[in-house]
Amino acid sequence: MKNLNSTCFNAAVILCLLCFLFLTGCTTVSTAKIPEIRFDAENGVYTAAAVSYGSDTKQKFDIFLPDDYKSKENIDIIVLIHGGSYYAGSRLDLRGTCIDMTKRGIAVATIDYRLVSPVNNVFLKEMFEDVCLAIDKIAFVCHANNIKLDKAALMGFSAGAHFAMLYSYKMIESSPLDLVFCIDYVGPADLRDETFLAKVEDKRFEKLGKMFKKRLGVENMRDAIPYFMDYSPVEYITPSSIPTICAYGKKDEIVPFSECETLKRTFDSLGCTYELTVFPNSNHPLNAPEDAPLHEIVTGQIEDYMKKYF
Repeated sequence: MKNLNSTCFNAAVILCLLCFLFLTGCTTVSTAKIPEIRFDAENGVYTAAAVSYGSDTKQKFDIFLPDDYKSKENIDIIVLIHGGSYYAGSRLDLRGTCIDMTKRGIAVATIDYRLVSPVNNVFLKEMFEDVCLAIDKIAFVCHANNIKLDKAALMGFSAGAHFAMLYSYKMIESSPLDLVFCIDYVGPADLRDETFLAKVEDKRFEKLGKMFKKRLGVENMRDAIPYFMDYSPVEYITPSSIPTICAYGKKDEIVPFSECETLKRTFDSLGCTYELTVFPNSNHPLNAPEDAPLHEIVTGQIEDYMKKYF
């Protein structure tokens, strides 16, 4: 990790973010057949692809390992969780980014999880259970293949950042991974936020809002605040929570900036370690031209955290 090429890594992280922008409690893992790790000669990395951790077609993940992983005593890993407003997105959109990051000496895993749709009953509980199960299975697959994982980080985008934070703060004691930091790109941190709850009434999210209300059995999203409290990352932050790197857009029309303010206030009140970069001119995609240099700051923070905590 200490020899990670800065320019290439920055490009990989920004590409990962752009992939997301385009789309814009856990049980024990079964000891089923051990997935095979194969060498991808075209890309020069090893992979365990489309590994199932449940019966649903969405319950899959990929693991990417550097070509010299067999000679390493142990290896650090970053788990990526895609965004997509809880109803869209795929791990496959991040494949190129995963390969690029892996070539620079780290293990990377990227997961799919079940999404909200008109034909299922999936909501936050089921999605978060998927994230937990996937991480359990990632650790199992590595152990079964004699891969010793050292330190780990979770990295998420929007809805994926919500789950990355929730897992990092809530599951830290029971996780099979030794989590040392979290990376949050525009993730909802407090689902009880009035402005956030009002988004389901927005014309752009009308269909999604109807599905949310149906899942929760309510006519008004505010009636479901006790449910949302259970899945709000800020509820699980403590003074000993792992360090977090955060990036938010001041003009975000999807995840309101009040989410960022609540997260910062919580971190400050508890004395937590965190880095926050605000993109003052950017909407949810963090792509305002005048804010472009800020991406270098965030990826520099990620590099610094890897050097410090990995």
